[in-house]
Amino acid sequence: MKLKALLKNVMCVGAVCALVLSFTGCKNKEAMIKGEELGKVPVEPYEINWYIQSPSQKDVSLVEEKVNEYLKDKINATLKINILESSQYEKKMGTMIAAGEAFDIAFTCSWLLNYATYANDGAFFDLTDYTDTYLKDAIQLFDEDYLKSAYIDGRLYALPTLKEIASQKGWVYRKDIAEKYNLNMADYKNFEELEPVLKMIKEKEPSIQYPIDWTEDRTAFNLNDFYSPVADVAIFFENGKARDKVENIIESDIMKKSAAISRRFYLEGLVNPDVLTSTNITQRFQEGKTFVYMENLKPGKAEETYRGKNIPVAQVGITPIYKTDGLGSMNAVSSTSKNPYRAMRFLNLLYTDPVLSNLIVYGVEGVHYTKIDENRVDVPENTGYSLANIQWMFGNVFNNYLAKSEDPEKHKLLKEFNEAAMPTPVRDLTITIPQSLDVQKMAVTTVKKQYRKQLVLGAVDPEQVIDQYISELKAAGIDELIAECQRQYDEWKAKQ
Repeated sequence: MKLKALLKNVMCVGAVCALVLSFTGCKNKEAMIKGEELGKVPVEPYEINWYIQSPSQKDVSLVEEKVNEYLKDKINATLKINILESSQYEKKMGTMIAAGEAFDIAFTCSWLLNYATYANDGAFFDLTDYTDTYLKDAIQLFDEDYLKSAYIDGRLYALPTLKEIASQKGWVYRKDIAEKYNLNMADYKNFEELEPVLKMIKEKEPSIQYPIDWTEDRTAFNLNDFYSPVADVAIFFENGKARDKVENIIESDIMKKSAAISRRFYLEGLVNPDVLTSTNITQRFQEGKTFVYMENLKPGKAEETYRGKNIPVAQVGITPIYKTDGLGSMNAVSSTSKNPYRAMRFLNLLYTDPVLSNLIVYGVEGVHYTKIDENRVDVPENTGYSLANIQWMFGNVFNNYLAKSEDPEKHKLLKEFNEAAMPTPVRDLTITIPQSLDVQKMAVTTVKKQYRKQLVLGAVDPEQVIDQYISELKAAGIDELIAECQRQYDEWKAKQ
């Protein structure tokens, strides 16, 4: 209630500002939008507090100084870049939001500082009525479906990052090892087909401790495509079509087969034996401990991940390319912002102005990087500032320089990748769990946390845990969740 009251206060302030401005005698009344006059640099300066999740950067103040010089003649704003480590971000931002603490912009998504939850709680400023004014230039850059996916009940509370809008699953692997054994990794469409290769590498390459690696979201199960509206409930896709029934994931034929594969790999020593506790898969790959892992791909993903590490790495896609939603990376204006209009003007610049974008991503030219040519830069390992590895978290990546290790055609390939993507078989389907089923939702999530990770990683015998897992899911109320999801799914299908 406190957050919603704050949001109303902000809107009231905007309305008062608009009323005051209406008496100023401005000739261009259409340019007078709530709070500030479009097309003019405001007289009063404003500091924009922006919260980003990133490893700490030594030279943030130097970058802020250059950004502020640039913004002065654009929107008369200064930028305060608040960087929080990944372990701090959600807790810190959640605490600030709960306390009603003022800030301007923050990263949000489906997996961190949950967009839908916080938007529904009134934490984020409603951008909907400003998409043709303060945000007009940025909005024009979006794919219609991609932007539409960010709306909640017809309202927009954050801008998705402009980047790849599609995803394909495939292998990231050691290029030198594949070439040594004349392996065409595109030939292996699933984990079972790859198994003989893994056994061969385990035998012939003793320096590789385990030929394949995975985390909870990179196992044989995750090679399947599906839509999951709530824990352990899914609509699976097959041959480009969605199954008709909403399923208990753990009862599904897909989970049972996938869990058996993972268990076999685990017992045969093909995967890291400490996989339950070891989480940094890219670090292990970088250290030469493994040959291959499954990843959600985009053009240049492997090179981007291991930029500057001198690792002979390659990637290949093995599944269809599907359009993704915009919920994986977004930036929201806070409902506690003291000037949401200036914050929106900053976001509009961030998405459309390459100078501003590259200042924030790479820092200061000649200090934090050097230009190789018009579009590529060289970033030294000991640079005092670089957000290049997290540029997918904000703005428009197509405006940014490419590192010298990246394919000069990366942006072109990303656009082609986006154009090649198919809508998912359940395009525009959004299943929401009603408040009346909150108890069941929480109980099912608790059961999932107890069993799911061990099962998909192969750390337990599926024959010994699946029945108990299913029993506890049913006791938690998963059948009620499935029935509600099926009802909404059937309604959606009837409209197609």
